[in-house]
Amino acid sequence: MNGKERTLAALTGEPTDRPPALPIIHSAYARLAGIPLGKYYGDAATMAEAIVGGCRGYGFDGVQLSMGVTGEAEALGAKVEQPADGAPLLKDHPLKAVGDFVGLDPSAAGRAGRMPMYFEAVRRAADQIGGDSFILSTLRGPLNIASQLRGVEEMLMDLIDEPEEACRLLDFTTQVAIEVSRASVGTGADGLLFGEATCSPNFISPDMYREFVQPRHARLIAETRAMGWRFAGFHICGDIRPIFGDIIGTGAAFLDIDYQVPADEAIALSGGRIAMRGNLDPSGVFLRGSPDDIRKRTTALRTAASGHRWILASGCDISPGVPGANLRAFAEAATQ
Repeated sequence: MNGKERTLAALTGEPTDRPPALPIIHSAYARLAGIPLGKYYGDAATMAEAIVGGCRGYGFDGVQLSMGVTGEAEALGAKVEQPADGAPLLKDHPLKAVGDFVGLDPSAAGRAGRMPMYFEAVRRAADQIGGDSFILSTLRGPLNIASQLRGVEEMLMDLIDEPEEACRLLDFTTQVAIEVSRASVGTGADGLLFGEATCSPNFISPDMYREFVQPRHARLIAETRAMGWRFAGFHICGDIRPIFGDIIGTGAAFLDIDYQVPADEAIALSGGRIAMRGNLDPSGVFLRGSPDDIRKRTTALRTAASGHRWILASGCDISPGVPGANLRAFAEAATQ
């Protein structure tokens, strides 16, 4: 099986020769290739070059691309600063009040800012390796977008102090996510991943997730499916066990599992209802661990994942600065 076939089989519950390996890594490839992050985030050809080179160099089964958490917010008017060798930085939240989104066009998020450049990078990566490798495109979910537009602390307080207005904003950002998904059609991506770090029980209570976000996640998944996306899933950081069943209830095709959730528990909670990806610690293992430790942990994860709908990966984003030797150790243990 090639990487794309292997990943598709894992997502659909078909037999695989081994669990696919598709770690959460994108901008770290640029640093490993000596490409300044400012150039990586500003040029489609450069982004695709780093992503394709990393996938080929380490022999992974697919790639994940991302414009970073500020992509949609920048397209909707947020002020973003691009360091010469760093990720884009949000410098100002454009919504000074929770209702200030009135007048913004949700479809602009898919055609303004750097999003068209990002879509071109996805397209270039798909053109080069999409026949053999799974192409995953990262977008932002409703609460993430709202938090970038309004401010994380402000948005969380709005959910408590002004819940009706906060719900209207979440309806708007759900439509933003839908429109960006629509703009992603034709890029060559095989699936969409919606980043929703602020849905973690570390940020909001499970009850707040169920009340304010889960129904909008379900709408987002239904809309993406209607426009032709077969595989759309969520990345929610941290210990998601309290909302595990609720996320499955959105209809998502797959779910990232962070390192705080043991793989055997995630497999038990899933009951075969959803595909999963994870879940090695991106900092303690990939960034600061030794190659021998990574091989040991990857081998154990591979054993636990065999026979299940599981993609071997980090539990969250692998940061720039990760040693190449550590990625090679993961690739060796995961793919050989």
